Amino acid sequence: MTVENCTGAERRAQQRAPATRPAYTAVPASHYTYDDLAEIYNRSRVDYIVPMPMNARRMEEYIQFYDVRLDASVVTLDEDGSAIAVGMLGLRGDQAWLTRLGVIPERRGRGKGLFTMTALLERAVDLGARSATLEVIEGNEPARHLFAKLGFQPMRKLLVIRRPPGPSNSAPPTESIKPMSEDEIMACLRAREPGASWLDATESLLNAGSLEGLSTHLASGEYGCIVYRYNIFQLSHFLIRTWPPGNAHLAETLLRAVHHQHAAQDSKMENIPLDSPYWPAFQQVGYSDSFVRIEMACDL
Repeated sequence: MTVENCTGAERRAQQRAPATRPAYTAVPASHYTYDDLAEIYNRSRVDYIVPMPMNARRMEEYIQFYDVRLDASVVTLDEDGSAIAVGMLGLRGDQAWLTRLGVIPERRGRGKGLFTMTALLERAVDLGARSATLEVIEGNEPARHLFAKLGFQPMRKLLVIRRPPGPSNSAPPTESIKPMSEDEIMACLRAREPGASWLDATESLLNAGSLEGLSTHLASGEYGCIVYRYNIFQLSHFLIRTWPPGNAHLAETLLRAVHHQHAAQDSKMENIPLDSPYWPAFQQVGYSDSFVRIEMACDL
C-alpha cells in the first residue's frame, strides 16, 4: 500500500478551527514529572478497550526504551488550565512515532484529540521528521477515524501475544542449542530483516538492554537464533531469525529452549505481524493473542 502525505499544516489548522475556536494549550510534557504523566495518561485510558495502566517507573522506562522526546510530547490544557489530554512523540532520525494519546473521558469532545494530534505532528515536522507511524487497537473506531482524518493509512495488523509461566510441553534438543555471546546477539540484530515495528525495532531492544539469546546450527545447514529481553518477572522483545527464512519448526525449537530455561517467567511479545511465519511457532509453545493493533503510517 502506498503511504500518502499527512494532512498539511494549513488544512489541519482549518479542520480544528471552528467559528469559535476552543482555547486549548499544548504544554511540553517535559514540564511534568513521570508521576504526573502516568496519572494523566491513566485517567485518559480508564474506559479504553485495553487500559494498559502505567506507574512512574514504567512511564520512565517507556520513554527511555522508545526514544520518546518529552520536549516534543504534549499535555493539552483546557480553557481553565486543567490537563485534559496527553500525546507522546518518539523520534529516530527522520522517523516519527506517535503514542500514548489519550483524552480524559469526561473532557472529550470539541476537537481535543485532533488538537493534540496536530500539535504532535507539527512538532515532528519542526524536528525534521519525514514520515510518521502509530498503532491503534482494533475496534477503537473513534481513534482510527481521527487518524484517518489526518492522513494516516492502515498498513498491517500486529498481534500482542502472551504466555503464562511454565515449561514448554516438550523438552528441546539441548545438545544443539547454545547460548549467544554479546557479540553474537549484536550480529543477529544487525542481520535481521527489515519491517520491525517501533516497539520491537533494534533501537528499542538495545535501549531496553538485558538481552539474552540462543542459537542452533543443524547438520542439515539450517540455522536459527532467538534474542529476547529477560527480567526476573517477564520475557519480552523477542526476535527470531532462521535460515532458511521463515522456518517455523526451527523457531518452535528455539522458543521451547527459551521456556525450558525460563519456566518461571511470564512472557509477552508485542507487535508480531499477523502474517508472520513465526506466529504458528509461538502458538505451538503456548502463546495466545491478547489483542490486535492496526499499524498506520503517513508521510509528513
